Amino acid sequence: MGVPTNSFEGVYNFKLDAKFRVSVPSEWRPGRGEALPLRLLKWQTYKIPVLKALTDQAFEAMIDSIDGSDLPAGVKSQRKGLLYSRNTQVAINDQGKVLIPKKLAEEHGLEAGGAVHLSGRGTNFDIVSPRDHDAMQAAEESLLGDLYESVDFS
Repeated sequence: MGVPTNSFEGVYNFKLDAKFRVSVPSEWRPGRGEALPLRLLKWQTYKIPVLKALTDQAFEAMIDSIDGSDLPAGVKSQRKGLLYSRNTQVAINDQGKVLIPKKLAEEHGLEAGGAVHLSGRGTNFDIVSPRDHDAMQAAEESLLGDLYESVDFS
């Protein structure tokens, strides 16, 4: 498996504007005059609350992973329903901004004019509030030893 078409990479610190929009790095932006549809999913990464921004392809892969599991049909339906009910459709517009609905932003500790942290995860990226950013960094730091041992760069 190679690098996905829309690969979100790196960690960035930005601010939300007064309308709850956040700019994304230029390398994450769609082509000129285009928009990139996303789904903002209420989620947890390393048990830290985040807004996970997924492309439709990444969201579909989540649904497919549930469909491909050995779970009973009712449980599959329930889990897929949870994914659909916990997401909001948004887009990276042609100016490179994502509008985060005000209520959703405030539920996750984001304030207009305040800081927001973006962490690229390949096929998706996490939007992390300042209140949860230190915990996210600590969780990631604790995993570095395992990463170094599991990846061979020789």
